[in-house]
Amino acid sequence: MAITRPIEAGTTFRTPIYTGRKDEAPYTDLSPTEIDAVNACLDAGFEHFAMTSPKLASIYQAQREDILTWAGFAKAAMDNKVISYPSQPGGIGICWMNPQSIRSEAKDLAADFTEYNGWEINTHDIKLDDAGEDYLFGDATHYYKSHDTPGKRAISIVLKDGLIEIGTTPSFMLQRIISESDTQYGIISEPPTYTIPIERGIGLYVHKTLGMVPLWNDLGIKWSVLPLRDVTATILPVGVTFYEHAYLNALVRRATS
Repeated sequence: MAITRPIEAGTTFRTPIYTGRKDEAPYTDLSPTEIDAVNACLDAGFEHFAMTSPKLASIYQAQREDILTWAGFAKAAMDNKVISYPSQPGGIGICWMNPQSIRSEAKDLAADFTEYNGWEINTHDIKLDDAGEDYLFGDATHYYKSHDTPGKRAISIVLKDGLIEIGTTPSFMLQRIISESDTQYGIISEPPTYTIPIERGIGLYVHKTLGMVPLWNDLGIKWSVLPLRDVTATILPVGVTFYEHAYLNALVRRATS
């Protein structure tokens, strides 16, 4: 049975959160089987992080308990269906964020919201223009929302410091996040060390964030950056997507129309 819990660090979460002024939401406790399912997905990712970058593994593993808490919010938001890994018909799945979880099928009307993101479709590449701000999520006139069609709903959570850039030097230093309910905050400036790779000898850079950033399907968000140069940057959003099975039940490339 769902209860209402606050969405805030220090009480519900250990990790800082950008709430977008969505300060509470329904929450349902997970069963032991559901906890095992979420952990199975997380372990697969954490093990790979450990193979490629022990420092990244440390950053993201520290957020495990909070990801499990987000699973309870996702479960309540999707009619208390059972969470499994991989997903099963009639239930909720969990996966690491990917181009298909960020953007829905173009034929689905809810793509009106998920299409407003900066990544080239089916990739982790973003074309950035130093003429002005560009957007990871949303655009100048639209907010991004996760998929909201019943039966195909999704909610993604970008982890704290969950923007990884692969390349020779980072493509941006300044960020700004606003939501439909919260436009009060100014820019976020990363420390000068943002230009130093996280692992020696690897062109792998971590962009600092305000905290975990939920991408709700009922609250729009704009997450913008100020590019340092014209470039096609490879930026990996590190986080998880909770979704109803029909949203990601097959391997399908997203289409632009």
